[in-house]
Amino acid sequence: MTAVGKRNHRVLDLADAPERLVADAHRPSCLRLTCPADCRQCGSRPGGLSMCSEAGAQGDDVNATSTQDVRLPQQGLSRETIREELRRAARGDLEPVPAMAAGVQYPAGDDVLEVASDAYLSFFSTNGLLPSIFPSLARFEHDVISMTAGILHGDRAVGSITSGGSESILMGVKSARDRGRELHPDVSEPEMVLPESAHPAFWKAAHYFGLKPVRVPLGEDLQVDVDAYRRAMTRNAVLLVGSAPSLTLGMVDPIEELAPLAEERAISFHVDACVGGYFLPFAEQLGYPVPCFDFRVPGVTTISADLHKFGYAAKGASTIISRDPDIFRHQVFRFGGPERPDDWYVTPSMTGTRPGGAIAAAWAVLMYLGNDGYVRLVDRTMRYLHRFWDGINAIPGLEVMGRPHMSVFGFTSTRLDIFAIADGLEARGWHVFRDSYPVPAIRFMQSPGHEPYVDRYLADLAEVARLVDRGELVSEGGRATYT
Repeated sequence: MTAVGKRNHRVLDLADAPERLVADAHRPSCLRLTCPADCRQCGSRPGGLSMCSEAGAQGDDVNATSTQDVRLPQQGLSRETIREELRRAARGDLEPVPAMAAGVQYPAGDDVLEVASDAYLSFFSTNGLLPSIFPSLARFEHDVISMTAGILHGDRAVGSITSGGSESILMGVKSARDRGRELHPDVSEPEMVLPESAHPAFWKAAHYFGLKPVRVPLGEDLQVDVDAYRRAMTRNAVLLVGSAPSLTLGMVDPIEELAPLAEERAISFHVDACVGGYFLPFAEQLGYPVPCFDFRVPGVTTISADLHKFGYAAKGASTIISRDPDIFRHQVFRFGGPERPDDWYVTPSMTGTRPGGAIAAAWAVLMYLGNDGYVRLVDRTMRYLHRFWDGINAIPGLEVMGRPHMSVFGFTSTRLDIFAIADGLEARGWHVFRDSYPVPAIRFMQSPGHEPYVDRYLADLAEVARLVDRGELVSEGGRATYT
């Protein structure tokens, strides 16, 4: 039961809400959690739970999902009624591509979308947990992992498809923890060393699997401080982490310097290439300077790469790849013996059931695009990105942060209030993702389909920057946002 709406909407979870707020949520006229009649922001009917900014500020701090007394209908609705209700609900959703929303959709063309959609629907009711019943899915997954291993230069690499980047990272951390238990049984309090710019899923994994995260600061160049990284490694370290590229900054960590540190200690090194795994290898083919981050680097044990990002496949599909079968075995969960065979229940990921549609769509898109298709899409993206970066840097007071290696980047200012700029952009209809580390910034994740909107965005950005510079636009506050 999720409330989705336009900008400023919130999702509410009654499990975390105060008792008074929960009680109020079930009053049809409550404005704390519901939109007023004929809400112009979200199109909600009176009493509908959309949690838009019209609904009052008290619900803004509640991180949750709620609804008014919705019960299973006594008699089912007609298919046409359901279709209309779905259409009505979707009218409240943001159109993320024209709004330049970062990392929401990855438009590569209507043809790619149709290929993914057709494949997904064809295998809509299949389950990747059951390869003996759906050998087609086993073949598709094998092919996807084999193609991905080739892209990442893993001659002996094996792996599996997961539901998304966070799950892939979770499995990489789980694998490293279990491998550490085997190779270093004397370590009772395992640690994971990672840059401060790493994805939050690593902190989630540390929480789930009982590792202590050890943060390494960035240097003045916004790159990982290798000396500080080395000093952070204690005898308890079982996993080192690097990103390709890092969150917000879009820079590949110095993995050629970091991963050998893991090999020296016989511990694991995970590369988070969830964003770059299906982009950076093709940028390298085009001659762009991409630091080496894959299995060519000694010490790299696992790599995560998202199919549903720059693989342009359907949500949700990612891959977790191990350098060899011996490393991969630490990822797998087995249950059975002694009452049943040891392989009675075997899963390579967190989930049991795995939607076959996502597996089939990933296979279909990879086969449809091929190497040349990915090169073409990356080439198109990188060409307009340089124009985009130059346009931002040409605006007085603004600058692109660091030296991004691909279409993930952020821009900031040393003298203008970047959150005031964010407010001004939002007032003009752009969807802005704010960040506050390592400095306040606005972050982006660009795909080929965003190109038509760049010139208009730059024009609005220049106008807003002028207003902020003259003191005519002041920030209303705001904070860093991810979801």
